[in-house]
Amino acid sequence: METAMVTGRMTPQKKAAGNAVLKHAGMNASQAINRVYDRLIKDQDASFLDEEEAHQAPDAMRWKLAADFVDSISEPRKSRFHDMTKAEIKLDRLRARGLL
Repeated sequence: METAMVTGRMTPQKKAAGNAVLKHAGMNASQAINRVYDRLIKDQDASFLDEEEAHQAPDAMRWKLAADFVDSISEPRKSRFHDMTKAEIKLDRLRARGLL
């Protein structure tokens, strides 16, 4: 897959503080930027990035904006065992080892 570089400027302090938050969330800057761009493309709207607009919105709207943003960055992680029972997983692992 071909990729393109996105460059942004900020203070070193802001970068360090933001990277610490992302690390705590198990993400890096590239993943966060990709999710922001995914949201921009999906919604065809950047209003969720406008802090002033969000502060002027009623509390219910601010909660909805926050929930929508959180939902947009969370990705459920599924393994190949996700839809299997414990017995099916054990059988699959035994087969993979050539024991069945």
